[in-house]
Amino acid sequence: MSRTFLLTLGLLLGLGALLANGAATAGDPVFCANYANDAEKSVQLAKHLKCGFQGPRWIKEKSAHMAWCILVDPNLAHSESDARAAELKQCTCTWYADHTMVQIAMNIANKCGFTGLRWLENKQAH
Repeated sequence: MSRTFLLTLGLLLGLGALLANGAATAGDPVFCANYANDAEKSVQLAKHLKCGFQGPRWIKEKSAHMAWCILVDPNLAHSESDARAAELKQCTCTWYADHTMVQIAMNIANKCGFTGLRWLENKQAH
């Protein structure tokens, strides 16, 4: 069995247990469709940026995100969306800083002469 399938199965089984105990309420289908679309876009961007995220939050199957959202309390879905966005923001900023440092190194190596704050050789400054 694939790792993604096992993660999805585990997630759904865990949610089933929550539902059996009455700890979750059904989510709004329109909200969950938007949630799943946003999750899918975030997963694609994370893959493009080579963030290396793993776990149920980062599975590529849109249908799994939709099913999860429908099964849980809307507040939990909002929290999950916020957590995904925060992780993606950090990865995006790291990607930007890494690429900036490459450009700075090229400026120095090729003696382009660019100066100023945007050309500081300090990754944390970017």
